[in-house]
Amino acid sequence: MKNTGLKSALLALALVSTISSCSKKAEGFTINGKFSDVKDGIVYLEFEDGDKKITDSTKIVGGSFTFKGKVDEPLLYKIKLKGSETGVVFLLDNENIAFEAKKDSMYLAKVSGATQDSIYKSFYKNEFKKISGIAGPIYKISDSLTHGGKVEMTAEQKIMMDKRWDDIQKFADDLTGKFINSHKDKLAGALVTQDRIASYGTPEQLKKYFAILTPEVQKSFYGKKLKATIALNDKTAVGAVAPEFSQTDVNGKIIKLSDYKGKYVLVDFWASWCGPCRKENPNVVLAYKTFHDKGFEILGVSLDDKKNLWEKAVEKDGLTWTHVSDLKGWKNEVAILYGVSLVPTNYLIGPDGKIVAKNLREEALQTKLKEIFSKS
Repeated sequence: MKNTGLKSALLALALVSTISSCSKKAEGFTINGKFSDVKDGIVYLEFEDGDKKITDSTKIVGGSFTFKGKVDEPLLYKIKLKGSETGVVFLLDNENIAFEAKKDSMYLAKVSGATQDSIYKSFYKNEFKKISGIAGPIYKISDSLTHGGKVEMTAEQKIMMDKRWDDIQKFADDLTGKFINSHKDKLAGALVTQDRIASYGTPEQLKKYFAILTPEVQKSFYGKKLKATIALNDKTAVGAVAPEFSQTDVNGKIIKLSDYKGKYVLVDFWASWCGPCRKENPNVVLAYKTFHDKGFEILGVSLDDKKNLWEKAVEKDGLTWTHVSDLKGWKNEVAILYGVSLVPTNYLIGPDGKIVAKNLREEALQTKLKEIFSKS
């Protein structure tokens, strides 16, 4: 890790020279864009995060368009064509920015002049590319051993694959950590922490890397989001009282978490469209069949937005316990309450309403339940 003790003069220079200070600037931004295969139409410049949404639009004339404006601090904006939800996301600051793209390959768009965006994207062009390059072949080996998930690995194969995944995780953690450390005074440091640590790391890792970020970055929009995530993690940490909630089941009946007080209940966040969830479901079914008679319950919370697909998945996978959903997809109110950013995610809650464990999958779920019910 880099030494964080900088001399006062160098620190002052760094804070002046980086846009991570997020202070208001006198100048605004200009985006000069060009589509090689779109001569006219409407293009949007959009920022959306939670309840906050900012949208601007302009006409494409002869394949070209221009946006002018001002941002109080750099934020991730999207350029998209009318009628399309996909587009190009980039970190917009008060700079002169050039944008070039084709309608049918927007993901290949060239964005130049966006200084902090280039720093942020460099992580994915370098560090993340190295991680993916190593992980890709391991995924293929895993898929080959299981014949596409149709057969179980042998004990020896599982030990071998677990070792490989552990090695890749250490490699990924090392590269990601070094990037955040070397960009602690840039918004890239906060964004990579959000992307890789808040979403895939542990609450302890998130606190560690947030503390590394400079005060200016911590106070930025994305720094504040990290701080809010840390607060939410603490609220749903092992040992904390699980936040109460209620939602309707497939028949419209209101189900409350407190209905399960006095029992061990696994609150399982999943969705019919989630491949890893469907792959894990047989393991959850096994846990339910093995321990239900001993007092174990499951409450499924679906992040679906189509009731028919939700119900079909419940039936097909043999999920015989109670399921609830508000059919709002990722905006499911219980998922937001618990800070769920990935599925599957689960919380094991004890008879006293406190969280006993979280994200128990595969053998870990069976082992934890055996430990609990062998004592009772």
